[in-house]
Amino acid sequence: MRTTPQMLKTRLYRINRRLGTEYWLGNAPHYGGWELTANKGSTIIYGRVAPREMLTYLDGLINGMDMMEGAYK
Repeated sequence: MRTTPQMLKTRLYRINRRLGTEYWLGNAPHYGGWELTANKGSTIIYGRVAPREMLTYLDGLINGMDMMEGAYK
């Protein structure tokens, strides 16, 4: 299955809503792909990676939050 920008943005929306943050996703294929930033791009949270890798990273953040809240008891 192809990773679409909408898939990434949906997961980022869930993360921002739950944490009360304003993380941003930037895409620059000629520089290496997607990156997760804060402070409107001035702080890099997770560096430039392929779309599938970013999707996996965002899914991991969501699963970690679920675990912290006891969703997997």
